[in-house]
Amino acid sequence: MAARNSQEPGKPAPGSADADELLGGAAPVEESREDLLERIKALEAENAKLGAAKDIAEEESARLSAQAQSALMTSGVVERFAGKAEDGETDLWWYRIDLAPCGGEHLKINGTPYLHGHTYKFDTDTLRSIKEMVARTWVHENDINGHAFNPYRQAQNKVLGGGPVPAWARS
Repeated sequence: MAARNSQEPGKPAPGSADADELLGGAAPVEESREDLLERIKALEAENAKLGAAKDIAEEESARLSAQAQSALMTSGVVERFAGKAEDGETDLWWYRIDLAPCGGEHLKINGTPYLHGHTYKFDTDTLRSIKEMVARTWVHENDINGHAFNPYRQAQNKVLGGGPVPAWARS
């Protein structure tokens, strides 16, 4: 049956096609039960294949999303080799201090301030300490902004004190 024209009831809409025309103008083909079961199996196999592809795409999307979010929360600061110290044995490295927003404006080691955004030359041992301190500011930033450091840790709803648990503290 052709689609009806809303302006003139009873007349077909201009440019509309009948279902038979859309299907190729032929009458439906009668299929045996075995043919239908084969088609169902083939469609189920294709559905499983597409489901697996969808799962892979979702995992890749989640990975890329996490990577983009991580790139926003941290920077690509790396140390660069600066040469050897005067003793000829100690390696020196250039490193830019990039603190998290909650990390303050400087780090102090033995009373010497190292300012955020500035580049300094460090020996290997001091560089390790500085990098650990910078990394801890980023971990702290993630913790206070709700990004769980350990996503498998279950939240605890403990109430200290004796007696029954108040209604507001029950989950």
